[in-house]
Amino acid sequence: MSSRVVDAHAHLYSAEMAPAYWYEAMAEYGAGLSGRPAADVRRRIEEDWFDPDGDRLVADMDEAGIDRSVVYLLDFGLYSGVGDSVSLERRYELFAGACARHPDRLVFFGGIDPRRPDARRLIERAHAELGLAGVKIWPPAGVSPNDPACYRVYERCAELGLPVVIHTGQEIGPLRSDCTMPILCDQPANDFPELTFVLAHAGMAWWQEAADIAWHHHNVFLDIAYWQAKYLRSPDRFAQELRGLISTAGRQRVMFGTDWPALRTVRKVRHAEWVRVLQGLADEPLGGLAFEREEIDLLLGGNAERVLGL
Repeated sequence: MSSRVVDAHAHLYSAEMAPAYWYEAMAEYGAGLSGRPAADVRRRIEEDWFDPDGDRLVADMDEAGIDRSVVYLLDFGLYSGVGDSVSLERRYELFAGACARHPDRLVFFGGIDPRRPDARRLIERAHAELGLAGVKIWPPAGVSPNDPACYRVYERCAELGLPVVIHTGQEIGPLRSDCTMPILCDQPANDFPELTFVLAHAGMAWWQEAADIAWHHHNVFLDIAYWQAKYLRSPDRFAQELRGLISTAGRQRVMFGTDWPALRTVRKVRHAEWVRVLQGLADEPLGGLAFEREEIDLLLGGNAERVLGL
């Protein structure tokens, strides 16, 4: 079994890698949680999150003992009908450049809104020319995973052998949460048995639904990106939900993810500390719940290497 640690869900941000209105929405959300002025939160986002070359992410990986990270690009082009000054093609090139700068550490998964008329062509080009290793569908932008537009993307990904990651779990406004329920991925998994699906965030509030779908389908897997938020609210409750997730879905189906750079400056769950928390579950039960070392090793790296072909 692999002892390598793989973060199956991270991001890169910069002034060009995501539009200004996304950072404004995140700042308003952070201000509501923290009570800080939105302008201060926006400044912290720029100071703590912006990492166009991937150097900051790799430094955090080194500190945490993470060997590889899969970085996801989000497609904002059709989000709320707002125009965007940076093309998706340009963002693909920026992400590919950062991954090429760290070829043994970063893996490029490109986001695509399947409603784009040229979605299939963009995927084909990125796979052939930019090293695209997987595709991310972002339902919060307003498209359901079982929409016919998604099926056209699934067909091409199946032909190219690319895994598909689908965001599941509630999102901040004005993004849509009704499109993010795990059950919406159930029929696509039936219709594309040859395609690997990963339900990002393991459904968050709907984690039991996500776990049941993964148990039911041989081609559905889960990541626990941003589950640090669950740990921060209640370590014992986090352990209960993680235990339930692994026991229901199966130890071969759940992958470690951080959603980096989210929460990267929170002391209790900064990158290195979060890895230590998870590694420690096999040595000292949390909330009275025991985890086997094999389960934690698979969670932290073994599953991602197998499922994502790393």
